[in-house]
Amino acid sequence: MSLNQNLNENRISLPVTHFPEQPKGFNLFNIPPLRRFVRWKYARAVFQIPLLILAIFVIIDGFTGRQLAPRNIATTSVWLHYRGLVVLALAFAGNAFCAACPLMLTRGLTKRIDKLVNHKLTFPKALKNKYLVIVLMLIYFFSYEFFDLWASPLLTAWLALGYFGSALVIDTLFPAGTFCKYVCPLGNFNFVVSGISPTQITAVNTSVCESCIEKPCLHGRESYEDATEVTRSQAAFIPIGDITNPNGTGFFPGCETNLYVPTITSNMDCTSCFNCVRACPYDNVALSLRTPTWEFSHSPWSPSLAATSVASAQSSKTLESIKQKVSAKPIKHSKLGIMLLGVLLTYYGLMNAMAMVPQYYQFADWLALNFNLQATPSTEAFLLALFLVIIAIVGLAITSITSWLADLIGFGQLNATSFKSSLMRWGYVSIILGVGFWTAHYIFHFLTGALTIIPVFEHFFSYRGFDVDPNWRLSKIVPTAWLFAIGAAITVSYTILALYTALRIAFRDFGNRAVLAMWPIILYVLFFAAFSLLILAQPMEMRGTIFGPNF
Repeated sequence: MSLNQNLNENRISLPVTHFPEQPKGFNLFNIPPLRRFVRWKYARAVFQIPLLILAIFVIIDGFTGRQLAPRNIATTSVWLHYRGLVVLALAFAGNAFCAACPLMLTRGLTKRIDKLVNHKLTFPKALKNKYLVIVLMLIYFFSYEFFDLWASPLLTAWLALGYFGSALVIDTLFPAGTFCKYVCPLGNFNFVVSGISPTQITAVNTSVCESCIEKPCLHGRESYEDATEVTRSQAAFIPIGDITNPNGTGFFPGCETNLYVPTITSNMDCTSCFNCVRACPYDNVALSLRTPTWEFSHSPWSPSLAATSVASAQSSKTLESIKQKVSAKPIKHSKLGIMLLGVLLTYYGLMNAMAMVPQYYQFADWLALNFNLQATPSTEAFLLALFLVIIAIVGLAITSITSWLADLIGFGQLNATSFKSSLMRWGYVSIILGVGFWTAHYIFHFLTGALTIIPVFEHFFSYRGFDVDPNWRLSKIVPTAWLFAIGAAITVSYTILALYTALRIAFRDFGNRAVLAMWPIILYVLFFAAFSLLILAQPMEMRGTIFGPNF
């Protein structure tokens, strides 16, 4: 008798697992055409291939095209269209661009190299957090400003090529998913922002998960009529006859970022690849609608059920060892790195926009004049690095002190709180404000030049001898007078969400003292919103567009 058959016969004897609360809104997979499409083995490739084609255009035009940012596919599509569409998707659908990420297509080549190497390295335990991502994010923001990436098609093409190369190397050397979870700055930006997305992967019925031994959503599965066709020892073999709504034969990968469906309480680290949907043989994975504040008002980055407690179950030798490992006991571990990443993104969002307004350039001129600074690359690099460090320190200090004051008032005693615990409680409010500002800022630029993608592609072919006349009159999709009003509406909307989240956290944790505890947070939210509106109201440099500077 095989191990899987033995497990199936003994399911009822497994201990009951108590899974955390998940949102239970409408399951989008209850829409039959969507369910059939998502469960199709090649559904993800339908979205990856168009982005791969776009990436090829970016690299070709970046290296060989006209080095004028507003007329090159590399700079226009990456720094104007891609970023705008990313925040729109995150706001209305979820982490769609990680799902369609063409970098993951390199895993086909990775598998071929694996056959030669036949060994995966273990990613260092010290780096299995978000601190490396924070460092890479700082390097990215520094490079973006110092090298004017938005203005250089060549550097943008090198960046795209470097991204593909990094994904290939890291996924070759280390287990699949390492790049997405611990290295990719763009992916982790999406993870943070998707905290207020209206969708989340959940289990339809957790009792099905309790009795499921193989955990195919985690490990993947192989399905054939005959067990002798199995080729992957770590994936679960589940016969075709045992599958609810069969979706083909062969190998279906599980979650590459090690998320176990019934324990998911956050969109953090979820790439929306829907591998879990295709791998689950019982059609028990849902894409649930939820309110935008659901995730952050439930403190998802506090200690939670760990997928690692069941991650090795498939390779266990005996039924008894699986019984012990499948209990999924809570593991106490700090998610401080995730919170720091989120808060830093909030303030670097402000910095990114501040670097485009007249006051920034006036301040830089004032520094140069009063401190007799020479306009050299080294001086510029030093000042920019100093500015990044100051923004990080000030942003974290303001958020931590405000959170500590709220806890102090809420608990009514000095020794009942710490800066770390306070930040872990209230930091979600700051992140919502940051998401709102990033969205308002990126939408501002997107609306000013969304239609330029048409003449830019026309110019690509015209530049190479095709009989095409680019229509450069295509640019904005809304009048200029509407831009601030739209940005302000987005900012106010997210401010309301932040206030509501603060209200939920206060009444959840402080009871009768909730109103008192909220006051520092309310003042912080209103100050941040006012400062955001002030920045959006300034004339802003229209980087990478045909309009050039706007002041």
